[in-house]
Amino acid sequence: MDSLPGHLLNKVLFKTDLRALAMLCCTNTSLQSHIHDPSFVSEYYSQIKSSLLHISTYGSPYLVYHHPHSGSRSHKTKNRLMECHILECCSGLLLLFIDDRLCVTNPIRKKFRFLTRRDKRKQLGLVVNQLDRTTQNFKVVYIFEMAKTDETKYGFEINAGDSWTYSKTTLTCHTSNLDDRMKNHVYLNGSLHWLRNDGSIIAFNPETEQARLIQTDFPRGLTSRTLFASGVNSLTLVSANEKVIYVYALRNILSDPKWVLEKQIQNGVIDKNIVTWYVEAYNGKCLVLRTCYDGVVHVYDLSASKWAVMASVPIWYDANLDFFLFTPSLYSVVGLDDILACGDRGISSLSSIMTLVDRSSPENQLMKMSVDEKEEVKLHLGMLFE
Repeated sequence: MDSLPGHLLNKVLFKTDLRALAMLCCTNTSLQSHIHDPSFVSEYYSQIKSSLLHISTYGSPYLVYHHPHSGSRSHKTKNRLMECHILECCSGLLLLFIDDRLCVTNPIRKKFRFLTRRDKRKQLGLVVNQLDRTTQNFKVVYIFEMAKTDETKYGFEINAGDSWTYSKTTLTCHTSNLDDRMKNHVYLNGSLHWLRNDGSIIAFNPETEQARLIQTDFPRGLTSRTLFASGVNSLTLVSANEKVIYVYALRNILSDPKWVLEKQIQNGVIDKNIVTWYVEAYNGKCLVLRTCYDGVVHVYDLSASKWAVMASVPIWYDANLDFFLFTPSLYSVVGLDDILACGDRGISSLSSIMTLVDRSSPENQLMKMSVDEKEEVKLHLGMLFE
């Protein structure tokens, strides 16, 4: 590999799946340095499409995974897990509730850490920060009400992999419940954000342990199908009707926060005859809708301005599902351990989940190179591509 010019080496590596890329990092120091160069990492990850995970909102032994290259109607399922919840995914990590325990895992690197239990699962948030160009760390944050009268006082607990510690930070504000209609919290720019029923947002930074209330009002005309999500660089509300999907971004978040209409997307998959459908996920690059009468998951690619069918939900699944757009990561993570073979049913289920969401594909990624690219590589390496 060292004999390849940089542009050719990149062409080979860009066609290599993440699992193999992680293994290549162990071959020699020069290749490891090249793979972890910020410019290579940025371009490589820009080409990765998010996979789709979904599971029952109430927990299930059935976890379904759709790979973006596996065909629009195909999926992989693990159906002998202990009852499992997916609580969050962030920067290639999954936060799971499995075997009555919380677990943080990087399924690509086969690393994990079980945490002590917290019952209020919807009030947990996963934060992943970049320490350097090869390493991340994680924290799990639990938000809770310390008192509730005319005002509500919130407290926070933080777990970085070892134990829960109470933050000295508290936040007192007017009373309003955390909004559970629009899925979970949103992590953006180092802070977790919980939406409340009155439109205000609680923001907490686990590194600085600073908390504040972002006071804002909901945009007019929000429908019952509204999702609180993270856009490319802003908190986002996605509100849909049968004709149009409105995407609002929260602007001037530090000074004068206001929801601003950013995009209008024509709803090309729903008509008046379809009664039950949901907005399931959004990440600034794609939007996911699900129709319940046929179980089809539709994805809108914002860069291509195009709808496509990504998946079909198995007919045995219930109507209440949590969907997650998962983008894998090869970074090492401080605080995660190697997976071990043992008789623990929780570990066995976790190993199955890791295998399921491993991005590696049975097809030879190098075969996707053009004929000219293969010929150029052969000149330098003498490789024979059949």
